[in-house]
Amino acid sequence: MFFTRHLPKMLFVMGLATASSFIYALAPAWAIVNILKLPFDATFEANYFDQGHYFFYYHWGVMVGFMGVVMVVAAFKKSWRAPVVFYSFAEKAWMVALYVASRGFANSSTYGYFPVLVVDSFVSLWTLGYWIEQRSIFPDPEIAFPSITDDLESEPQPTLLDSETTV
Repeated sequence: MFFTRHLPKMLFVMGLATASSFIYALAPAWAIVNILKLPFDATFEANYFDQGHYFFYYHWGVMVGFMGVVMVVAAFKKSWRAPVVFYSFAEKAWMVALYVASRGFANSSTYGYFPVLVVDSFVSLWTLGYWIEQRSIFPDPEIAFPSITDDLESEPQPTLLDSETTV
């Protein structure tokens, strides 16, 4: 059960990567130019940010940033895992679908989203592997799955062979 065993590590590492999206809420103009590699000039700033588009970047940065924070918390808090894994899969699989649908590989204006594509694809595929192992989209996080070695290490249980020995 590889995906199940390493789920906390994946949630922690990918949660930190996802939380890095807070930069879009803190410094959207810098992030657009330096991370997304979109062109930026004074005309762009005056027209784009004055039209209220910055609300999108602030909102997206906070929403995805907190998704990362929640993923990190779920790495340590088992009761959070099922809903967090489900929501992170929905959010990240949708981003992958948008990238592919927009022909992101052939569209130079989406090249800056490639790191997002890598993280979101990794989390989506990991989640699918996890769900296949669990045989459920909403596994019970408190279930302790038996190990192959559990049976080898336990002492044999006595069996009652005749009814006269029962109390």
